[in-house]
Amino acid sequence: MPKKRTRRIRSPHPGVKLKKRTLANGKASWRAHYYDPDEDRERAVTLKATTAEGRRRWAITKSRQLARIRDDRRAGIEAPQVGPGIDDAIDDYLKQTREHLRPRTAESYTASVGRFKAWVVRQKSIKRTSDLGPAHLGQLREHLERLPRNSKRGGKRRGEKTTKYRSKTSVNAELRAIKTMLGKWRAKGYLPHLSRDDISDRLKAFRVPKQTPEYLKQRELTRLFDAVLVHDAVCFRETRAEHVGPGPRGVTPRHPPMAAFTAFLLLTGCRRNEALTLRWDDLDLDIRDRDGNKAGEIVLRKDNVKTGAGRSITLEVSPALRRLLMTMKLRADGPFVFGSKRRYTEALVQNARERIIDKHEAPAFTWKLLRSTCATYLTNATGIFGAATTFHSAKQLGHSVTVAEKHYLGVHRGISRDARTLEAAMEIEDRVERVIKSLATHAGPVRLASVTAIRR
Repeated sequence: MPKKRTRRIRSPHPGVKLKKRTLANGKASWRAHYYDPDEDRERAVTLKATTAEGRRRWAITKSRQLARIRDDRRAGIEAPQVGPGIDDAIDDYLKQTREHLRPRTAESYTASVGRFKAWVVRQKSIKRTSDLGPAHLGQLREHLERLPRNSKRGGKRRGEKTTKYRSKTSVNAELRAIKTMLGKWRAKGYLPHLSRDDISDRLKAFRVPKQTPEYLKQRELTRLFDAVLVHDAVCFRETRAEHVGPGPRGVTPRHPPMAAFTAFLLLTGCRRNEALTLRWDDLDLDIRDRDGNKAGEIVLRKDNVKTGAGRSITLEVSPALRRLLMTMKLRADGPFVFGSKRRYTEALVQNARERIIDKHEAPAFTWKLLRSTCATYLTNATGIFGAATTFHSAKQLGHSVTVAEKHYLGVHRGISRDARTLEAAMEIEDRVERVIKSLATHAGPVRLASVTAIRR
C-alpha cells in the first residue's frame, strides 16, 4: 500500500527560517536566517526572544518587512541611504561647530551634544544615524527631563547627584542644540526615518512660566552709579613708583575704571562682547542728525555681533554719551575704546561686577541686565521716539520688533513725556555728568576725598 502523502503546511513567515543550535555550555540559542535584498546576501541574526511565540512574532514581522522591501525595489524605489556611524557624525558636526560659531556658543553646543552621545551609548540598537527613529526622540526628551542636577552644596561630595531635577530652561537649551544638529543631519540625508516635523514634534520644548522682565529702576540706577564711582576712586595706599618719586602718594587707581563701561552699556544697549571689541575706528562722533546737529554714531561690525548682522547706533538719543566718548577719545592711546592698547577681557569686567556688588553696595545686576534696562526705557519713553518706540528700540538693540513688543512694551510706566533723551528718561543725568567729570579732570579715575562726596 503506497505511503500517504503528508500535507505541506505553509510557513507563517516565508523567507525567514528559525534554526535552533546548542551552545557548548548546553544552552539553546535561536537564530533567524533570511536574504537581505538591499545588501544582496544571506544574513543571520541571533534572537533575544526566549519564548516560541515571541520568536514567531519576530519572524512574521521581519518577513512582512522583507516583502515590502522587495515590492519597493521592483517598483523602482531605491533603498534609503545608510547614514554614518553616530560617533563619526557627532565628531564631524562638532568640528564644524567650532569653526563657524563663537567659542562660548560652540562650548554650550558641545555640552548638549555630549548628553545626546551619552544617551546613544546606552541604546544598543542605535549604531548609525539611519537607525534613529521618531520613537527614539521621544525617549531622548524624557531622558533629558529626568536627569538630576549635580550639587556641591548641602554637605554632599563634589559631583554627587541629588533628587532635584534641572530647570526646564536648561533642558530646553539642550533640546535646541540637539535639534540643530539633527536638522543638519537630515539635510545631508543621514536621517531617512525622520522628517522635519518628527524632529520638531518629538523634541518639543517644555513650557516655562513667563517671568516678569527684569530691569533696573531709577533708584537702583542711582545706587549703581554711586557704587561704580566709589569702585573707580579706590587707590593703592602707596605704590613703589610713588614711594621713590617726588609726586603725591595714594593716587594710583587700584582697579581699571568701570564707570564709563557701565554708562556705555546702559545707554547703548550693546552686548558685553560688542563693547569689549569696540574700536575707535567704529565711532564717528561728528556725524550729524537730520537737523544738522552733531549727534555721533557707533557702527558695530558683523564679526563682533552675536547674530552676525552688523548695525549702527545713533547717539542722538543720548547726548551725554557722545560727550563721554569724546572725553575718553582725548585720553585714548590705543585702538580699543575700553582698555586702549589691550582691551578689557571678559574675566576683568566679570570680576569688577562682582566686586562692585559685594564691596560697594551696588544692586544685584549683570551686564546683560543693563542691556534689558536700556531696551525697557527706550521702548516705553514716548518722548524720545514718539509712536515708533518699538521700531527704533528694536533697531538699536539688534532684535526684532516682535521681541520689543513681547518683552519690553508696557513694562515700565511713569516716564515723563518731556524726557527727550535716554538719560533724562532714566533720571540719571547728574550721575552721567559725574562720570564725565571723573574722566575730564584727571588722567585716571577721579580721586575724591571721601566716599560721601560721591554719594552726595
